[in-house]
Order: sequence, then structure tokens, then C-alpha cells
Amino acid sequence: MDRDELLQRITDAGVVGAGGGGFPAGVKLAGEFIHYIANGAECEPLLHKDIELMKHYPDVIANTMRIIGDTLAVDNIYFAAKEKYSQVWESINPSLEKNNIIPKYLEDIFPAGDEFDLVETVLGKVIPPANIPLTVQTAVNNVETIYNIGRALDDIPVTHKWLTVTGDVVRPFTAVVPIGTTAEYLLELARPKIKNYCIIEGGPMMGNLVQPDEPVKKTTSGFIVVAPEHPLITYRKMSIQYALRIAASVCMQCRACTDLCPRYLLGHPLEPHRIMRASAMPLSLPLNVMTAALLCSECGVCEQFACPMGLSPRKINAELKINFGEQGVKFQWNGDEIAPREEREFRRIPSQRLAERLGILDYINIHPEFIPSISAPERVIIRLKQHTGVPAEPIVKIGNKVEIGQEIARIPNGKDKLGANIHSSINGTITSIQPDIIIESGEE
Repeated sequence: MDRDELLQRITDAGVVGAGGGGFPAGVKLAGEFIHYIANGAECEPLLHKDIELMKHYPDVIANTMRIIGDTLAVDNIYFAAKEKYSQVWESINPSLEKNNIIPKYLEDIFPAGDEFDLVETVLGKVIPPANIPLTVQTAVNNVETIYNIGRALDDIPVTHKWLTVTGDVVRPFTAVVPIGTTAEYLLELARPKIKNYCIIEGGPMMGNLVQPDEPVKKTTSGFIVVAPEHPLITYRKMSIQYALRIAASVCMQCRACTDLCPRYLLGHPLEPHRIMRASAMPLSLPLNVMTAALLCSECGVCEQFACPMGLSPRKINAELKINFGEQGVKFQWNGDEIAPREEREFRRIPSQRLAERLGILDYINIHPEFIPSISAPERVIIRLKQHTGVPAEPIVKIGNKVEIGQEIARIPNGKDKLGANIHSSINGTITSIQPDIIIESGEE
């Protein structure tokens, strides 16, 4: 297999970053790099889907990494996961050794799985501000993305997603489910303990508040059930107007948000406390300080762990990113060499301490049951945009019969657009193609 065939198979199968970003994998691997890192950190508390995947499919992951490395002429291949995942290491170490892959044992800290943090930990290289891993000749893939690439090499497209359902539920589980399955369907299996609840899609730090009819996407890592009054929900329901108002009135410039910011600790010129100051004094800061908001990864450390006043620098940074994007404003890096700050080693956040601050200690030691497959729902809602780039365009019509794995939507205009192909996750009939593709099996 040559380089072009590898990348084409990945693209045809609709493989995107399964860790949350959703960037098309074929495009990422088309860049020039000499270091390749498998990201098995799974640093968000409560999620277990990568752990189960690594335990059950070590050969697929390691063999696929070796194929990628050989085909793309990569010098060094690394597998990175937390040292505490003893069962994972026991399962995968023989495969790593056989494929000459370098193991990297990570500390149990947040955000160990962030690409910028991971590259520095594994390689000792800092990705410059407003850049990507390719800048330091590196590519990073989540382990589920690598698993999907391995299946793509066998001409199996992405139709299912590994995810965890946990929180205030009777039966927490990790399962492999058809894309388009709704959160509500999965919660019927998990059985919430409380009548009134809210649902977070993703992890407790970076996940989004969603409704029960939210469908599983290629980037969905889990659903967490918590009470409406839980602090995780309070932060997510805070409006930007309220966040700005209280920032202007009660921010005491203690610097905690900056001192614990993972990007700041890597040496990036992001200082959330100064951006918060601008909420009270809009003309007090130069433009380069404000545009540094574009460097924010929105990891949530500033609002959910650092700030003693319950403020949300993340929400304000996110709003600034939207506004700057609409105006075409970009962060201008002056090219100076970047190095981690001396205090970084002592200010990284242990996962257990983070869980305590988040109010999720009751769930942190739960080991969800692993369910290799669930009964497919009779109806799936498949989003046309569940990836970075433009929405896919339907190539099916209402009334068409489709089978699992059949392509139902395609990247517009072929290769000149950033996007991902989409495939049916169940056998059934197309009942809608806009704004989402809906497939109904007609079976219980």
C-alpha cells in the first residue's frame, strides 16, 4: 500500500478525530511529520471508552500504527497512556514491542490528553502559539481514530462509536453504539436514578449540555447524567451577558486562572486574568493581549477549578474567539522561542483533586460495565456535520433502502473541500435528508 492509497481509504471510510475534534484523519495524515503519537490519555474524568478499546483491541491499534509509520516514512512512533491504566499496559505492551513502538507513561493529570500538552510531555517540544503539531513535525491521533483507520484499511467505514454513559444512573456502561443513536435511547439502558436530570455530552470539563434527543456523533465520547442544580450544569447555563457582568464587578485579579492555565504553563502568552480585567475596563489592554483568547483550548480549568469567585474566563474567551473569527482577526505570534514555565511541573492538576473540585467523587471510582454491542435502535438521526469542515451532502433520497456501511452523504465537490463522508449505521429506510439524515428500520 502506498501513501495515496492509505489516505484515500481513510477518507473514503469517513474517519475523523474521535477524541472530540473531528478533524478529517486523511487530511491530518497528509502533512509532513517524523513523529507519530497515539493518544490514549483519556484525561477527562468519568470517561472509559478509550480504556476499554485499548484493552480489547491492542493488536489493531499497534498494527495500524506500524502501517501508518511505515507507509508515511515516520521516524518515531509513540503510544501514550496514563501509567495507572495497568490493564491497558498489560494488554498492549506485547503488541507495542512487536511493532517497535515506544511506550510513554503519562501522569494522572488534567489535561494530559490535550495535543499541546501531550507533545511537550512525549517529545519535549512546545507547539508554538496559534499553530498545530505539524509545526514540530508531529501528528497525533486518538486511539479510537487509529482503530477506525485500521478498520478502514479493511474497507470498513465508520458506522459505530465507542462511548461511556455514567453519572447518576443505575447501570453505568461503556458500549459500541450505532452513530445516530439518541442519548434518550442509551439512558433507557442506563436507567437514571433521578427523575429530573440534565445530560452532558462529553466529559465533565469540556462537554456540552444537550437534550435527550441528541444523537451520537463521530466525536461523542459519552453522556453524563447529573442533577439540574449540580455545579457542572450551573456553569453551562451561565449566559455570556451574566459572565461579563460578574467578571466586571467581582474579579479581584488574583491570577489563579492564569497561573493554572495549561496553555500559559506551556509558555503561551495567554493570560486570562488580564482578559477578565478588560470586562471592567474595555480599553485598558493592547490588542495582542485580547487576541490571545484565540489560544484558549477551552479546557475549563480556569472556571471549574481555578477561580475562587465562580467566574468563567473560558466563556469570555470563547465569545472573543467567535467575535475575532467574524472579523477575520488572528493572533500574531512574533516567532519568539517558546518554553514551558518553570512552575508548570508543580501546577498540573491531579485527576482525583479535579474530581473533588467538580463534585463528581461519587462517580470517579465507578468502573462502567463494558457492553461490546447493544441492540440497534429502530431509528437513528445522522448529522450531516459531525466533523471539522463543511457539512456532507446527501447522496440518498427519501424512501431509499440502505444497509449498514452504505455511503449516504459525501464531501461536497470531492477533495477540494474539508469534510467527511458519512455512512449508514443501521439497515433501514431513509425518511429524511435535511437537516439530518433519518433512517428507520421498522423493527423493534
